[in-house]
Amino acid sequence: MGENWSVVVKRYRIRHCLTQKGLADLIGVSQRTISRWERGEDNPSAVQQKRLRDLAWDPTAELSWRVFQSVSNCPMPRALSRGQNLRLQVVSRPAIEKRPSVVNWIGRDLAKIATGVLLEMLDDRILQQSIANGDIACVLSTTESVLRTPEHPTIGKFQTAITYFFHDGALYSDAIAAPAADDAVCGYRAIPMDETLID
Repeated sequence: MGENWSVVVKRYRIRHCLTQKGLADLIGVSQRTISRWERGEDNPSAVQQKRLRDLAWDPTAELSWRVFQSVSNCPMPRALSRGQNLRLQVVSRPAIEKRPSVVNWIGRDLAKIATGVLLEMLDDRILQQSIANGDIACVLSTTESVLRTPEHPTIGKFQTAITYFFHDGALYSDAIAAPAADDAVCGYRAIPMDETLID
């Protein structure tokens, strides 16, 4: 994997408030071995590397990576945003094809350019409070363009399912869209956590 083991070992030890002796006991090596690893004089064996990876595994980092991969590789327009202002985190290739300028908004707040149904949703205080409280499973919407970008006039109607989840104390929204019929009525409907869509 190309890890810099001197950095990995020291970072793990400091993060978990361990002395070199404490980490040595955890791994099953001597304190002198940990010292050599941290100075870059030696590297852990393959078995020791696996043990260190297992100890350092962060399930929240794994979740983040998997969600980002899922969004970026989705075959439909999909976007992951963070927080109430919809700070755009990652988009799928079809989302970029639909609206190429969206890449300029990665890392920025989409709420600044929200329009139409999205703006209505952001202004709906009851909806936003319910989302913040974790009472909403998802929002189903039918929209035309929801962002004032150069592509705004060319965006057709889309049905979008927006799911919400909390990760590391931050609220995320994951929106996935599919084309809607031209005569579809624009609007949105919140699905409470206790409501089922399947009979």
